[in-house]
Formats: sequence, C-alpha cells, structure tokens
Amino acid sequence: MKIKTSMVGLIFFALLTVLILIILGASSYWKVARVALDYNNLLEENKRLNEGLTRMEEMAEDLEKLKKIDQKLRASLSGYISLNNASSQGGDALEKMDELSFTSLDRSIFNSIPELYPVDGFLTRGYERESLVGDAHFGVDIAGAKGSPVKATADGIVIFAGWTYEEGYVIILKHQLDYYSFYKHNLRNLCQEWESVKKGQVIALLGDTGQISSGPHLHFEIWKDTKPVDPIKYLRKN
Repeated sequence: MKIKTSMVGLIFFALLTVLILIILGASSYWKVARVALDYNNLLEENKRLNEGLTRMEEMAEDLEKLKKIDQKLRASLSGYISLNNASSQGGDALEKMDELSFTSLDRSIFNSIPELYPVDGFLTRGYERESLVGDAHFGVDIAGAKGSPVKATADGIVIFAGWTYEEGYVIILKHQLDYYSFYKHNLRNLCQEWESVKKGQVIALLGDTGQISSGPHLHFEIWKDTKPVDPIKYLRKN
C-alpha cells in the first residue's frame, strides 16, 4: 500500500490535535471537579456555621433570662461591684445564692422580711423613684455616729461583702420571699460572703466610705422581686 507523504503528515497532525484536546479536556475536568468539591465543602461548612449560630442565639436568649436579676442588682450599685469572688467558688453569685438553703434560719417567716431599723440615727434623705435635680435615689440615707453598729434587717445570706469605688464598703443580703437589702458606705464590713446572718445581727459599722459619700451615714435599700421599694414602708424602730 502506497501512502503519500502529505497524507502521513495530515494524519500525524490530526492525532496530535486529538491528543492535545484530550489533555486540555482532562485538565479542565479536574479544575471543574475541584471547584465543585470546594463548593460542596463550603455548603457543608456554611450549614455547620448556621447550626452553631442558631445554638448560640438560643443560649444567648436563655442567658439573658437568667441574668435579669443580676443586671438589676449590678445597676443598683452603679456598676462598680465585681462578683468575681463568687466565680472562683464554683459559679455565678446569683446561681450559687439560689443553691443555698435557709434551713439553718428556721425561725418565724416574719424574720425574713427586712423591717428592722438598720442603724440608730435620723433620716436625711428619703426614697426617690424619680428626681428632677439628679439621679433617682432607690433607698434612704440614715445619718449617725461614725462607727455605730449596722444591723441586718432580716434573716438572710450575704451574697456580697466588699469594696466599690462610689459606695465604699457594701453588703448585700438575700432574704426569703425574694427580698434583698443593701447596706452602703460602711466604715467596715463585719461579715463575709455566703455567711448566714440573723435579724438584728451586727454586720457592719456606719461610715462615710466611697466617692459619693458626704458624711457618716448608711445608704439603705430594699428590693422585692428585682425591683426597688421604699424602705420607709417596711422599716420600724425596735
């Protein structure tokens, strides 16, 4: 069989073209396959991120509900109280507070209502839910002799006993029936956190500590169901 030289060249050129097309097609296929694989991986990653975001949103909602009381208590102390000590004891202060039992305070239910006058002295400023001349005053100021004993107004547990910049030495007691009592500007605190105290027990000495104090007095507050109330409606002279 005789084949012309020009025909051989044409066949060789055709085979070379087919080979080049096969190589280019394979290369393009792997590029497309790699892009498709990356796209699927991105879809899976996006799905996982969305699921994680949903879980975080649910946890944030639950955490917000749990911190409602905590936020109001912190706000009453002008944001200067730190409850880090409670964290080192195994959890948030309010969570640990709820775990504590009042069985050691097995007395009359009336001893759980903060109604005992906390210190000997005279009233210098009353409760002001709203004020036209300054910030609201969520408690009463009782002036007295520096160093006078400050007493617990009801049976309770100390959930905070420490120093704040504006209010000086502060004590917060948690009572039954969702009552809280606050004792601010103390000269010295005489009790420790998570200590059980009884009605009438001396827990501090009257002072004038803190940046906003202008003389020896006790700033006293009562909170009920996470809201401040007028202490004068509860307090009585012993």
